[in-house]
Amino acid sequence: MVAAARELLERNEIDVRALRLFVPHQANRRIMDRVADDLGLADDQTASTIERFGNTGCASVVITLVEYFARLKRNDLVLLTVFGGGYSSGAALLLRS
Repeated sequence: MVAAARELLERNEIDVRALRLFVPHQANRRIMDRVADDLGLADDQTASTIERFGNTGCASVVITLVEYFARLKRNDLVLLTVFGGGYSSGAALLLRS
């Protein structure tokens, strides 16, 4: 997830400090914290719902984004990261309109 996020940010010439919100796959707190730390994200940039919903698999990013959506303002940048079986991972950038 870190490599996918870094590649996406670099390709779009976006500094991690420009992100309003980071929504990682909610598999477990240890992984989420490690990814956020490796990317240099502040605690207040990272969204988490794992405490409320547990590991909801692939749906975790969408669930978490919905839970935090009202906090976003126009033109806020949001970084999503996911992973799956076979060491697959991905990232997406969203711009709140």
